[in-house]
Amino acid sequence: MHKYAGTLILTLLLAVRLVAQDSLSLPEFNRERIQTTKAAMVVLGGWSVANIATGLVAMGQTSGEAKYFHQMNAIWNVVNLGIATAGYFGNRKLHPGSYNMQGSIKEQYKIEKIYLVNGALDVAYILGGLYAREYGKNQSGKEQDRWKGYGSSIILQGGFLLLYDVVNLTIHHRHGKALYRKFDGMQITFAPGQVAASLRF
Repeated sequence: MHKYAGTLILTLLLAVRLVAQDSLSLPEFNRERIQTTKAAMVVLGGWSVANIATGLVAMGQTSGEAKYFHQMNAIWNVVNLGIATAGYFGNRKLHPGSYNMQGSIKEQYKIEKIYLVNGALDVAYILGGLYAREYGKNQSGKEQDRWKGYGSSIILQGGFLLLYDVVNLTIHHRHGKALYRKFDGMQITFAPGQVAASLRF
């Protein structure tokens, strides 16, 4: 069995190389994924800048619960802006032509997993915001305003991020189908002493 392992691996590697040469260009596929991610970072950055600017202005013009609502919006989005900036410039450094089939699949799986995990965290943020508001009801004065204002802000930010992550996950998942279709035309057959891979065009 072991003596056929090398043949199997070599055959699969050659098959993957052939698949990469079909009508779907791997560099183009990866370029689209990178461009989509950069666009998403621009959207997140725009949301962050808008919230920071509005929050800083509004917290100086409001009081009570509203003041803390705007304050948390500004604080929260400083972090978002940092993530968006790092993500955008990080993707600018990527080269679409540097990924083979295995690398392309790995990156596709990675980006989908990131948005999926982030979506679960977004739900946790919303629940945390709801808890903060309920906790604030049992407080008084400034503490009540703080907890309820912060809670409302976290619910808003979590809701936006949930929508943001779901939309991006959907876009990347649909885009990834083009990559996985590369394997539709590949057939692998096994026979005593040999392994063969063929492609249907």
